[in-house]
Amino acid sequence: MRRFTTRLRLEPAGPSRASDLWTVHEDEEVWPWYGTARPSPRQAERWAASMGESWRLHGVHKWIAYDRMSGEVVGRGGLSRTPVDDDWGQIYAFLPAEPWVRVPYGVRRPFVAHANWLELGWALRGRFQGRGYASEIGRAGLAFAFDVLGAQAVVSCTARHNVRSRAVMERIGMRYAGEIRTRGMVEGVEGERDDAPFAVCVRLRKDRGR
Repeated sequence: MRRFTTRLRLEPAGPSRASDLWTVHEDEEVWPWYGTARPSPRQAERWAASMGESWRLHGVHKWIAYDRMSGEVVGRGGLSRTPVDDDWGQIYAFLPAEPWVRVPYGVRRPFVAHANWLELGWALRGRFQGRGYASEIGRAGLAFAFDVLGAQAVVSCTARHNVRSRAVMERIGMRYAGEIRTRGMVEGVEGERDDAPFAVCVRLRKDRGR
């Protein structure tokens, strides 16, 4: 499941890459988007174990991105299957009214997930931001979703005020679809909220040639 872009080597995240995952998430430009405190190495180990399990059971999850020349950790990103629950069910409003949208994935562990659409995301260490790396990860994720996994759609969500990520979504050909409310950060408000506004962008398989 390794992938290469022009400048990056993308390796499946798992327990053996926990320290590199922590390197990304403890970065000053990354962790404030994911919680109210800098994560510990132990937290990163738990995340990495969960990602590795999803690669094994769901055939997909996030990659750790390395610079192909230097080997430095650039960030993490890629795809994941979304749980069939009320929170992710908000996305149904932005997808076609077709049966495939609600079909569950065949393997029901570690949770029941959607079979035909996935979530795409990325996080880059501060020193690598603004250099096009997120777009490389995003395009690699779209190609993997449609060409390898046969997905019908890919969605991407980010806090409404995360203008940098929203720009990447548009740059890689995803279209803005609307907003959902979920737990996250709100601009100008300290701490997390249960009703934070998240922008949603969508790319459908049938629109790839446009």
